Amino acid sequence: MAQTVNRLKANRILEGKPCGWCSNTLTFGEDAALCEGCTTGHHAACWDNKGGCSSGGCVNAPLKQLAPLPERQAGPPPGKINCPNCQLEIPARSVRCEYCNVGVTSPDGVYRGPTQTAPGAVASLVFGILALFVCGIIFGFVAIQKANEAKTAIASDPSLTGGGIATTGKVLGIVALVFWGLGIIIQAV
Repeated sequence: MAQTVNRLKANRILEGKPCGWCSNTLTFGEDAALCEGCTTGHHAACWDNKGGCSSGGCVNAPLKQLAPLPERQAGPPPGKINCPNCQLEIPARSVRCEYCNVGVTSPDGVYRGPTQTAPGAVASLVFGILALFVCGIIFGFVAIQKANEAKTAIASDPSLTGGGIATTGKVLGIVALVFWGLGIIIQAV
């Protein structure tokens, strides 16, 4: 690596010349730093504190420093929380994030807000029961489809319930399909 500074005791040539940084004169025998790029003299301490040469166009001039970033708060301001999905600030009592529409849970991860039965959960149960008695091939498939839609909605939104209802509807739809399929096979034989 090339040497960027010549460290020496100020000699008769440097004596009386101003330091490039502080403009105070260099005194004989004082620790000095002579820039190898532009031969500007500095106090050794000034060179070290500023990180290089005082000449703006010199290759040994310190790099420009960026302004420090403003300090971030440790958390959201009072009355606000960060959405667990998108991390944007929302009102603390929000049930759903106003930006990404995801349900918001309490800090311990458990949703404690108002709940409602998922759309399609009750319909899957009704179609599952109907499939046992009337047109099981059609209603069985509808019960399974409605149950899958309800389960998907429940998985993405903690304010939705009815997973048990949807599962029951799906099971009834499957049972109806099996019974109707067996009935068709028995009639064919």
